[in-house]
Amino acid sequence: MLTYQIIVLIISILGIALGIHRYRNDSFSTLVFSLWTLAWIAIIIITFFPNITTVFALRFGLGRGLDAVYIFSILLLFYIVFKLYNLIEQQKKRINELVSELALKNHED
Repeated sequence: MLTYQIIVLIISILGIALGIHRYRNDSFSTLVFSLWTLAWIAIIIITFFPNITTVFALRFGLGRGLDAVYIFSILLLFYIVFKLYNLIEQQKKRINELVSELALKNHED
């Protein structure tokens, strides 16, 4: 086993353990917990069987497996940023509505 494989395995196990802890404390929903666990398991699998990425790369017309990992990671990060941006905008809207309601209520009193 190579050094990077040991490091990735330890980090992945810690990630799964943290996910279990947050799930038990009701910080994670079942869906979020399942997605994070699948992500950590996928990282472990790719670490120990890196040729899997080459199969995916060839299927999508890419030259190397690492290219497929990079492209998928960038797309996933863009999606996450988009979702976070939408959540922040929704929160800003809710805060503005709440502040307006409180201002009107205080003005009436």
